[in-house]
Amino acid sequence: MKQILLVLLLNMLATVHFAWALRQETDVKGKVVNEQQEPIVGASVYLLSSNTEVIIKTGVTDNGGYYEIKNAPQGSFVIEVSAVGLSTFKSEPFTIADKGTEMDVITMLPLSTEIEAVEIKGELPLIQSSNGKLILNVENSSISAGNNALEVLKRAPGVSVDKDDNVLLMGQQGVNVTIDGRQTYMTGDQLATFLKSTDGAQIKSIEVSTTRSAKDDAEGAAGVINIVMKKNKMEGFNGSFVASGGMGKHFRGNSSISLNYKKNNTTLFGNYSYTNNTREDDLEIERTISNKNVNTVSNQKTTLVENDRTHNYKVGIEQKTSDRNILTLQFNGNNNIEEQDNNSITNFGPNLISIDSILNSVTVSNQTFNRYSLNANNEFKIDTNGTKLTADVDYSMFRTTNHVDYDYRMLNPDQSPLYDPELERNIMPVEIDIFAAKLDFLKTIGKGQLEIGVKYSNVNSDNNTQYDLFLNNSWQNDANRSNYFIYKEQIAAGYIDYNTTFGKWNAKVGLRGEYTISDGHSVTKDEQVKRDYLDMFPSGSLSYNAHENHVLALSYARKISRPNYRFLNPFEFYIDKFTFMKGNPYLNPQYTHNITLNYSLYKMFNITLGTDLTTDAMVESMGQDSTKNTTWVIRENLGKSSTSYVNISAPFRIGKFWTMYNNLTGIHMYFEGPIAGSYVKQGSVFFQGASMNTFKLSKAFSAEMSVNYTSPFIYNVYRIETKWNMDVGATYNFKDERSSLKFAATDIFKTNRNNLSTNFSKFNSKIRQYNDAQTIRLTYTYKFGNLKQSIRKKDSDSEEKSRAL
Repeated sequence: MKQILLVLLLNMLATVHFAWALRQETDVKGKVVNEQQEPIVGASVYLLSSNTEVIIKTGVTDNGGYYEIKNAPQGSFVIEVSAVGLSTFKSEPFTIADKGTEMDVITMLPLSTEIEAVEIKGELPLIQSSNGKLILNVENSSISAGNNALEVLKRAPGVSVDKDDNVLLMGQQGVNVTIDGRQTYMTGDQLATFLKSTDGAQIKSIEVSTTRSAKDDAEGAAGVINIVMKKNKMEGFNGSFVASGGMGKHFRGNSSISLNYKKNNTTLFGNYSYTNNTREDDLEIERTISNKNVNTVSNQKTTLVENDRTHNYKVGIEQKTSDRNILTLQFNGNNNIEEQDNNSITNFGPNLISIDSILNSVTVSNQTFNRYSLNANNEFKIDTNGTKLTADVDYSMFRTTNHVDYDYRMLNPDQSPLYDPELERNIMPVEIDIFAAKLDFLKTIGKGQLEIGVKYSNVNSDNNTQYDLFLNNSWQNDANRSNYFIYKEQIAAGYIDYNTTFGKWNAKVGLRGEYTISDGHSVTKDEQVKRDYLDMFPSGSLSYNAHENHVLALSYARKISRPNYRFLNPFEFYIDKFTFMKGNPYLNPQYTHNITLNYSLYKMFNITLGTDLTTDAMVESMGQDSTKNTTWVIRENLGKSSTSYVNISAPFRIGKFWTMYNNLTGIHMYFEGPIAGSYVKQGSVFFQGASMNTFKLSKAFSAEMSVNYTSPFIYNVYRIETKWNMDVGATYNFKDERSSLKFAATDIFKTNRNNLSTNFSKFNSKIRQYNDAQTIRLTYTYKFGNLKQSIRKKDSDSEEKSRAL
C-alpha cells in the first residue's frame, strides 16, 4: 500500500512541476478566414499541448476573424480551430518562446455536406474544478454504472461513508446533501436509505463544496454535496434504456428508461427505474465489560442479508411561456421495500476461550420507505441586463414503516436452553411532511451583482414507536420502550449577497439570517422542548486573478448543523439485546466557522487549505451498565472541535490515451471535551488518496481503474483502521453509436472494510465489518430517438463563444 501512495504522490508532484515549469508566458495571435477569405466570427480557438493534446488556453475570433490568446506558457503546442458548418483545423506543432507569436492565416474549409444538426459528443473530464467546487462527472463512468447513489457518492473527492452509512466530508459529519441544489432534509439512516434507493444511472455529476455564500442554506457544517441529475435538452423525441446485472455474494440488478420530448417552447420529460439488490454484510464485535474487577467478554458474529426493491420515477414539464419566462413543474416518487434477516451468535465468558453462555439472536425486519415530492419553479427575466426573479416551491412527503421481530435464545455451552426464548417486536411508523418556498432576486449594479432573497420551510415529523413483549402466550405492550414523538420545525430566512470585480480582484460579501422555531413533544413521556432562536450567518470571499491561469481565493462562512429528528427523540433504538441508541431532546445545534484558501493553476490543478472550528459539537458519547452488560450511544453537545485539511486535485495526462485524476486530502482532527465521564483532549492526522485513471484505447473501447486509500486515524474515542480498495471498469461503444456495454469489478482485493476499536476509560471494544463490496457488474445502455442538437445562429454572443470561455 505504501508503494501505491508513493506513486500517487509522485504523480501529483510531477504534474504540478510540469505546470510550474511553464510559468513564463507570452501571447499568440492570428486570423481565421473561410475559402473566400472572409473573416469567420465566433470560431473557437484552442491552444493544445503538442504531446498530450491537453487544452491549455482558449480563445474566440472577433468580428474581423482575429483571435488573441494572452499569457500563453512557453513550450511546444498546436492550434485547433472549430466553427459550425466548417471542418476542424489543426496546425502543425510550433514552439512558443519568450516573444509574442503570430500564426499564419488559418483557412477553414466547409464540410462536404450541409449540416442541419450537430451530434453532441463532447466528454467532460472525470474530475474538474469550478467556482470553488470539485465536480465528479460520473455520467459516462463504467465503474459507476449500475450502482446506487450512495456507492457513487463514495467516489467523490473528500467524501467517505462510515460503518453506519453516514456521509462524511473531509472526515466530518454534518454534510448537507442536496439534489439539484434542493435540500433533502434527511440525515443519518433516512438519507442512507434514500441514497441506496436512488438509481445511480440517473446521476450526471457530484459537486463537492466546503464553502458557502449567503444565498445557500446555512445547514451543513462540513460542507455541501450536490447530486446533479441528468437532464436532456435535445430537440424532438429521444431517450435511453439501461439494464444492469451484478453479483456480489448475491445477485443485484436494476433497469431504467428515460424519455424526453422537446418541441419549440415545451419540454416534457420523465424516467422510471427499478432496482433489486441483495447484499450480505458480515459484522464481528468483541467487547469487554468490567464489574468490580471481574471481566465479561462478549464475542459477537453477525450475518446480515438485506434485500432492497425500489421503484423510482419522475415526470415533468418545462414551458417557456414567453421570451422572458420559464415555468417548470416536476413530480418525483420513490418506493422502497427493504427486508433484513439478521442472525448473530454471541459468546459470553471471562475471556475469548472460556464460554459461560451463548446468545443466539434472530432479527427479521421489513421496512417500507415512500417519498413523494412536487416542485414548481418559475424564472422571469425582468430586463436584458441580467435582472431576474426566481420563485421555487417544494412539497415533500416521507412515509416509513419498519416492522421488526426479535428472537433471543440464551443457551448453555452445550446448546441447551438457559432461559425460555425471549420474543419481542417493534413497529415504528414515521411520517415527515416538508414544505419549502423561496424567492430570489438578481440585479446587476455597477460592476457587480446584487442578490437578495427569502425562504420559508416547515417540517412536521410524527414518530409512533410501539414495543411488544411475548408474555404468557400473548403480546403485551412494553410501555417503558414505546414512545410517541412529534417534532415540528419552522425556519424563516433572508439573505443579501453582493459580488463585484475591480481590476484583477473579485469580492463577494453576504449575510444570511435564519429564525428557527422548533417543538419536540414526547406524548408518551409528556415532555416538551420548545426553542426559538435567531442566527446570523455572515460569509465573504476575496479572489485575485493574476490572470485566468492563476487564481487565488480566500473565503469565510459561518454554518450550522441541526440534529437529526431521530436524535431528539427520547427513545431507545435497539441494535441488539445489549446495544442501543438513546435520543436526546435537549440536543442543540452545533456552529462552525469555516475559513478556506483556494489556489487554481491552469484551470486544472486545485489546492485547497481549510479549517473548521466548531462549538457546541454534537458528539457521540457512550454509557454502560456493567450489571446488565448493556452499552448505549447518545449524542450530546460536549465540547469543541477543529478540523484542518489540505486537498490537492491534480489531473495528469500520459500520452494520448491515459488520463489520471489524482486527489489527495490531508486532515487533522482535534477534539476537546468530556465523553462518557472522562475529559478528552486529543488530535489525529490522517489522509485520503484517490487516483482515477481512464484509458482511451480506441474510438470504441475505453477502460477505467480507481484506487482509494484512507490511513488510520482517531475519531473522538474510536480508532479507525486503514481502508483501501481498487475498482476497474471497461466500456465498449457499438458502431451504431447508440449502444454501449460497460463492465465493472469493485473492491477486487476485498479490502474495503470498516474496522475500528476503542479502549477508553471503561470502554473496550473491537468492531470488524465488511459490507459485501466485492462485486462484478455488466451494464447495457441503448439511446433512441433524436441524438442531435439543432444549432441556431444568434445575433448576440454565440454558442461557440460561450463554450470557449
